[in-house]
Amino acid sequence: MSEPANNLRYEFDQRIGKLQKSLQEQNLDGALFFQSEDIFYFTGTGVNSVLVVPSNQEPILLVRINVEKGRMDSLISDVRPSNGLTTLVDVVNQVFGEKKLALGISFDVINLSFYHQLQRQFSNAVFCDIQPMVWCLRLIKSDWEIAQIKAAAEISYKGIEGAIGILKEGISEIKFQKSIEQIKVSYGDEGNMIQRGSNNRLPFGVVAFGKNTSIISGNWMTMTSMGRSPSRPYGAGNDQLEKGDLVVIDHGTVYQGYHSDEARTFIYGKADKKHKYLHSVVNELLEMAISEIRPGVSISEVYLQVEKLADRYGLKDQFMGLEQYGFRYIGHGIGLEIDEPPLVSAFNKKVLEPGMVLAIEPKLIFKNEFGITQEDTIVVTESGCEVITSFPRDRFEV
Repeated sequence: MSEPANNLRYEFDQRIGKLQKSLQEQNLDGALFFQSEDIFYFTGTGVNSVLVVPSNQEPILLVRINVEKGRMDSLISDVRPSNGLTTLVDVVNQVFGEKKLALGISFDVINLSFYHQLQRQFSNAVFCDIQPMVWCLRLIKSDWEIAQIKAAAEISYKGIEGAIGILKEGISEIKFQKSIEQIKVSYGDEGNMIQRGSNNRLPFGVVAFGKNTSIISGNWMTMTSMGRSPSRPYGAGNDQLEKGDLVVIDHGTVYQGYHSDEARTFIYGKADKKHKYLHSVVNELLEMAISEIRPGVSISEVYLQVEKLADRYGLKDQFMGLEQYGFRYIGHGIGLEIDEPPLVSAFNKKVLEPGMVLAIEPKLIFKNEFGITQEDTIVVTESGCEVITSFPRDRFEV
């Protein structure tokens, strides 16, 4: 951790306190956490563990492997060794007794088999989905969290800056990606972006050359290139860089568990008028989004203003790949996971608040030709917003 433990302990005490207040408001006796990012958020450690949070007592962290490490890193006091589900049952019975219970768990990351085990072991309990509550708590980032995201953004800048220096004709997408990873790791990137699910890990993001910048084949609506095999049909592949190719770098960077997200599009060699024009349009779309981001603005309005601008340029079909898939979004929240609420879409009526952190990623995708994207990580402030990723957007020819 990068700050004195007493300061961080206050930070994590506040998180537990807000969680317990929410549990009480929803008449829940407590919550059980199994997902490592949620556990880290409330304890400060990502060790293999289960977190038990009663609504009116101190939380208990049950560490499956290396309890000493858990005690060293955790910012809650009660850290105990665990033998698995048996220990969890014993602790829950000790804390709550045998009364009827209402317990919160995160339904989005509990597989059905394990859920049935919990039902058998806790026949006196009703389980409720706690994840919407947790997202509400995680949605607004503290100053400490924003500081970690800013540190990640600084590493991201250095990664892109170093990447430009190693671009050369004949280098493959995958070798280029691995070179960027090495640069970023040398500056403190932790790698392995985290995506919600069964502890999914994404190693980098996207590197794409030439026509591969128009390929949408991954698990989200972005340029994803071809991948290296049918088992992984997205991400950097074996295609080699040629003069005149567009180059997309779209990568997440992780520091102290927190992500930044940044994308830049370059051209290897001289750009023609068309590419220059479209690159400038994408920059303008991003600037439009940034100009709309401030407290009190509906998230949907951010999207709709950018879509209208793309339409005025006659590029609505290409905007965000709408012609191909029709999914109307332009960004997402970011924090302990690379994709978090809020989704910046045409349908999200939630209002922006200070402390939200967004990744805004306008793109133009011309099917079977090329794609251009720019992405920045942006913090909503009291008076507007702050862009914290900083590689120059006007840098195009390399």
